[in-house]
Amino acid sequence: MTKIDIRRIITRYINQEASQEELAILYEWVKKENNKEVFKKLVQADFLVNYEDKSWESEEAFESFLHTIKQRETSKVKLLYAGNQIWKYAAVITIIVGSSLFFLLNQSPQIVVPVEVDSNQITLQLDNGEVLTLDPESDATIQSKNGSTVVTLAKGVLTQKEARIKKGKVQNNTIRVPYGKNLSVTLQDGSVVMLNSGSSMTYPSSFAGMDTREVQLKGEAFFEVAKNPKKPFIVRTETMYTQVFGTVFNVSAYEEDDTTEVVLVEGSVGVGKSNKVNPEALQMLAPSQKASNIMGGEKDFVVEDVDVSSYISWTKGILAFENESMGQIIKRLQRQYNIKIVNQYEELDERRFTGMFDEETIDHVLKTIQAHTHFSYDKKENLITIKKPNNE
Repeated sequence: MTKIDIRRIITRYINQEASQEELAILYEWVKKENNKEVFKKLVQADFLVNYEDKSWESEEAFESFLHTIKQRETSKVKLLYAGNQIWKYAAVITIIVGSSLFFLLNQSPQIVVPVEVDSNQITLQLDNGEVLTLDPESDATIQSKNGSTVVTLAKGVLTQKEARIKKGKVQNNTIRVPYGKNLSVTLQDGSVVMLNSGSSMTYPSSFAGMDTREVQLKGEAFFEVAKNPKKPFIVRTETMYTQVFGTVFNVSAYEEDDTTEVVLVEGSVGVGKSNKVNPEALQMLAPSQKASNIMGGEKDFVVEDVDVSSYISWTKGILAFENESMGQIIKRLQRQYNIKIVNQYEELDERRFTGMFDEETIDHVLKTIQAHTHFSYDKKENLITIKKPNNE
């Protein structure tokens, strides 16, 4: 739940800066009887002018106003403003007119609402709260409502440009990738980050004026970091802190896995615990090494030599298991295929498997595993239930 100040939303609506989420909030707020009267007084104070010259006191005018908000709320994010507005705005709205109106705005209640994000779509949430929906299968250029941000999506790679950067203020974005999808993001410094399914990353629009280049990750991502010895690149997860200067590595930090892993492909990185940030005490990794940190574990890290291919195969669309337990494989299948799997055959959880799959269906993967161990499963729409073999 996020605390939203309705005063700010009203002001942003009047200035044509409200995001889709804010329009939805405003629509629901105005529909409430007491709030309806507050808004009528705002209109009477000349914040809005009725295009059709109807009395604001009429129910017809009020319903038209609600209809206008709803139209703008449901319009596509690519549009800067909805066309053919029913309402015109006063020529100058930058100054609040009258002490009585200022009092109304400051007395308006605060409301608590959930931030609604489509969990099945890739979304980019800008620093101002606006959410852009992205389709990795389609090339597009999208502009934010206030025109300050231009996002380009081409061949599954996202790039972003800011028309103006506020000095001294970090403008963070959050990209969210749902199960069943992935996306590459080119950061302002030229670094490329490929996000795996079920992952999110918070990062600044620009690293200008910063001593470090820092991003926050939940889930899994493959990093190709642009070299800059004077400005180290930092990946922060809930439990691990990874610092690099220019290298290629993979970080996996899904909450449901209870383990954070950093696998170094080339270059060098240093890892440490997020709550003990000390660049001089980082555990350094060499290529083809993995550092693991178990959430809540007493040891800082376990470092071991690994074959990196199985850890980064997902970037090529390949699903690879290397002596992994069925319990862990089920978690990966759920993320890969955006499907719910319920395992009622508990003995199967600790069985281990090794295999590689390239663009196969979920049925093909399960049937291949069935060839090595006995179990049955039912599939109904988006739910798979694994059971003991029928003959047991």
